Amino acid sequence: MPFNTTLKLDSPESSVIEANVEFYRQIAPKYDRYEACASSPDLQEMIDRDVEHIAMVIGTRDRPVECLDCGGGTGNLTLKLLRKGWSVTVVDVSSDMLAILQNKARRAGFSPSLVHDSFADYLARTRKSFDLISFSSVLHHLYAYLPGVAIAADCIEKRGVFYSCFDPVISANPRVAEFFDAFDTLLAKLALDRRDLVPGVVRRLKKSFGSKDARHHRPVIGSGDVAEYHAKTGVDDRAITKLLKDKGFTLIDHSRWASGRTAPARFVNSRLRLMESFKIIAQRGT
Repeated sequence: MPFNTTLKLDSPESSVIEANVEFYRQIAPKYDRYEACASSPDLQEMIDRDVEHIAMVIGTRDRPVECLDCGGGTGNLTLKLLRKGWSVTVVDVSSDMLAILQNKARRAGFSPSLVHDSFADYLARTRKSFDLISFSSVLHHLYAYLPGVAIAADCIEKRGVFYSCFDPVISANPRVAEFFDAFDTLLAKLALDRRDLVPGVVRRLKKSFGSKDARHHRPVIGSGDVAEYHAKTGVDDRAITKLLKDKGFTLIDHSRWASGRTAPARFVNSRLRLMESFKIIAQRGT
């Protein structure tokens, strides 16, 4: 069954949206085995614990729990929400990622509502509100993540939950973190994506010596350089928590952990803390 398609690329963020569409067209087939948030057993267990925690916070309803998974992709979080028996809508700009999710959900006996659109445009036109709105490894792909969080927060029901995870923290040592990230990426290519090893090295060299794009203030060699808009600079998690508090949310969990694509890098980084990811669980007041 085709998913709903209403994607419009006429907003100021259109170049970033277009880059995400192209980026995920390229990496969708390997996403689940290459990205740590989808392949690491430890991180999968963390999501499972978070979902159980969220279920306790939301509590019982006299109707099905309504969830919106923004940028749900191949279903790393979506499928866990569906297993709770919740009603799940997934909105994503990548039709390639949604197609993979659709097949996975069908095989598991689930029928989430799949919407091909940016979550901001979807929320602007829908009259629905949700008990849970989630972002899993999404905010760093947005041109402007704080307005996006604000839009989502306004569409959460009373006693509903905002959940975000797997976005990078702003590094205290960006230069050192950049070198460590390059090392981690090299390990990931060697272990999981050797076909892209040499092209990846070439791209990194071009970025190191290339001039900056006037619009995005960075060297742009491929779609990923724009799609992962805040991957290198990080996302201001404290600004997000302040925004949520200002909108009447109570923080349930705000934590950080040492991140990395590969297990060896995560082990080393657990001591160095050069790269960190964060999660936020917040509940809207009554």
